[in-house]
Amino acid sequence: MFWWMTGIIFSFAGAGILGWILFGKINTLRVMDVDTIPEEKERQTKERLLWQRFSRLQSGKVSGVVRVAHRVGKDISRTGRRLVQRLYSLEQYYQKLRKEAEGGEEGMSEEVVKRLMEEADGLVRQEEYIPAEKKYIEIISHHPKQIKAYEGLGHLYLRTKQLSQARETFQFAERLNEKDASVQMSLAELELMEERPQVSLAHVRRAVDIRPRNPRYLDAYIEAAFLVKSLEDMKKGIARLKEANPDNQKIGEWEAKAKVLEGSKEEE
Repeated sequence: MFWWMTGIIFSFAGAGILGWILFGKINTLRVMDVDTIPEEKERQTKERLLWQRFSRLQSGKVSGVVRVAHRVGKDISRTGRRLVQRLYSLEQYYQKLRKEAEGGEEGMSEEVVKRLMEEADGLVRQEEYIPAEKKYIEIISHHPKQIKAYEGLGHLYLRTKQLSQARETFQFAERLNEKDASVQMSLAELELMEERPQVSLAHVRRAVDIRPRNPRYLDAYIEAAFLVKSLEDMKKGIARLKEANPDNQKIGEWEAKAKVLEGSKEEE
């Protein structure tokens, strides 16, 4: 009984140490020096992303330890030791990240950024979300204007149904560059997942205005318009799709759906 209780106390204490470590490291990673955004606001946004990451890790570790404690009391001390090993690993990682971040953007070459992005994207496809998240954050720590890293991180949160984190990440990317069509499409996907099709259409519309000849964006625009029964947007999208990709096989399908929608509106 004594060892069971000691193990739980040790595990909670370990989670608290993890919080202290990450809180201290967060303060060393305030490298988001974006010219177009007030320094304090960007610092708070970066810290919030990192701190939310810790909060999720902490709650998962603690609840997991408690469940194990209830099932197998005698193994709790080993769980506690594994937690300490995890703490040590995280400490080493953030020490490394801090040292590299001191060099600013020069501390990571474009080749390294490209490699880390490919590794992170690959990990997401394999559903290895925690190491993928770590790599995206590492890129952002060195290159705070790397919009693709924010997008990758945001899509990771979409896949794991962490929609509030996804929204904050995508919105920060949007503030970095309001004319990035890909970010607008990411926001559209988020709004659709949150069942806000009208807002989703608005983002797709912006993406198409930025890149009017992108067939994939145009197809998404027409589909979003059909979903909210916006005949005007549907017709605009179909006309643009004919110009950008006249051989697109979905044109006939969309035109048929537009006629059905037009007929239903006349009946109203």
